[in-house]
Amino acid sequence: MKDNKTQVPVSITVKDGVCQGGIHVVGQVFKVDETTPEGICLGAWEAIAPYLMTLCYGGDFPWEDENGVAVIHCPDPCGITLKLSRID
Repeated sequence: MKDNKTQVPVSITVKDGVCQGGIHVVGQVFKVDETTPEGICLGAWEAIAPYLMTLCYGGDFPWEDENGVAVIHCPDPCGITLKLSRID
């Protein structure tokens, strides 16, 4: 686990699904350093923000098979699935 005072970047990858707003496509990647990345849907951003902050500060999720990763579905039940990956 990283020092909990040092923020590390996280990549966000659209893994599958169809964005009902037409904003995202499968394979699209964003990198998060300190601010909301340009072009990301605010609904998806609000859904992933708590998981993103956990990863940025070195935390992991016991239900994920891999450390430094979280897979989150968009709040739209017919929407996209996003994979967050800590960049070490």
